[in-house]
Amino acid sequence: MQTRKGTIAFLILAVAVWAAQARAKVIEDASGSLKTLTSIADALDSADRHPVHILYVHGIDEVGSGDSALLRKSICTELKLCEVSDWKNAGTEFADKGEFSINVEPPTLAYLGSPVWNSPEEWHAAAPFVVHWVVHLRQHPAVLVLDEINWWPLVQALKCRRVVAAEAHLSGPDQRLLQVCSAQSAQDPGGLGRFFPWIPPDQAAKLAKIRPRGVLINRELKAGLVDWGLSDVLMAVGPMGGILRDGVRQLMAKSAAFDPNAAEVDSSGNGGIGKYNWKSQLSRDNALDQEFIGVTHSLGSYLFFNTLNPEFDSVAGQTLSAADAARKAAEENAMRYIFERTSQVYFFANQLEMLEITNLEGAPESSLIEMKSRGLAPAPTVPTMPAENFRTLVSRWKGYQASFQEVLHPSDEASREKVQVVAWSDPSDVITYRVPKIGDVEVVNLYVKNTTRWFGLLESPRKAHAYYAKNIDVLRVMFGETKLQSPAH
Repeated sequence: MQTRKGTIAFLILAVAVWAAQARAKVIEDASGSLKTLTSIADALDSADRHPVHILYVHGIDEVGSGDSALLRKSICTELKLCEVSDWKNAGTEFADKGEFSINVEPPTLAYLGSPVWNSPEEWHAAAPFVVHWVVHLRQHPAVLVLDEINWWPLVQALKCRRVVAAEAHLSGPDQRLLQVCSAQSAQDPGGLGRFFPWIPPDQAAKLAKIRPRGVLINRELKAGLVDWGLSDVLMAVGPMGGILRDGVRQLMAKSAAFDPNAAEVDSSGNGGIGKYNWKSQLSRDNALDQEFIGVTHSLGSYLFFNTLNPEFDSVAGQTLSAADAARKAAEENAMRYIFERTSQVYFFANQLEMLEITNLEGAPESSLIEMKSRGLAPAPTVPTMPAENFRTLVSRWKGYQASFQEVLHPSDEASREKVQVVAWSDPSDVITYRVPKIGDVEVVNLYVKNTTRWFGLLESPRKAHAYYAKNIDVLRVMFGETKLQSPAH
């Protein structure tokens, strides 16, 4: 009898512990932070029903467009706010100005002496693009636009030719990536994208027949995470970073000009592409005519804010042409327009702390004085001027947004929106890091479990990194559908 009672007590205790863990589905880094958050639903419920844009920027390891599909589907199936078929594809636009103009020679970047792109045709195939998706959600009056920013074409040439092809001779061929790298297709707005045979099909067929030298699990991990994934990070923080910035910036400017209301009545097949006159709104400077919300995955957060880095006024000592100077000014005005109207940014998985190691800033003057007081020689000056770091860019966003809110609510400080950065991390995600305070912008770090954990030993690395958009607890917070209570710390 005593044994039976002890067993029952143990089971009750185990169930209680399990229930407590189940309730703590979203863990706050700072207690009470969940209660302070505004949501996407708040933006959709505005009195004037202005359009709300989610600017979705994908992360590493991308193959073709459609990375936002999981988020779009989950809004419908998990939150029950729509049917999946309610999402309408309102058109695709490519970066097509400046260095991305038709028949322009490719940038003069080389890998160990070999050009990255060999012809205007190859460079044209590398152009990034944005896909516009439009939906009306149940119980929310404003139209929601999801602008899916696809930057992955810009890195295909290097990854396919210099990594995937070479890897076939080392650890072994990756059949899926060889197929991606040797495919060719015209752009289909509803498909995966515009592909180019960076590896000729006959060469890919020969590489596919090479006998693998690496063991299966290690080979799969290297091909996916390192070769196709982390290589994106290295390119983003190197000389390719400026090209990625310009491409993403052009696509965000096109998203600012997209009019979802025109998309509903336009019979030309182009939806609302290029129809919104944001320039006139920028000059008025006193109306919240559109609202933008950043949703970024891993490397996407770095690329999103990198668009605030100003473009050079001259290249190799040559002043920009009048046309390029006008394009530059227009794009920078578009970034100001967007970031003025952006109060919420959500990060899915975060590499900020690792990325900023590549872009160290100069030490403050106080550090130099301290060195002298300790009898140490001053450190040498930084030999080159790096791109402005993340802290500077986020502070610029806060300045734009704060100034705009003062104009919107000149005598009502309580009504002014504050910038909000929410960083989501699954602690079992092997490529996410806690995001610290960025300058004077507070960051709300929230922790979740994206998929099943097996006996405290294993959680699928791919799902842990990719399933934030599918996680019902993440979605409920983003759309304000529940006010969660944080566990005691």
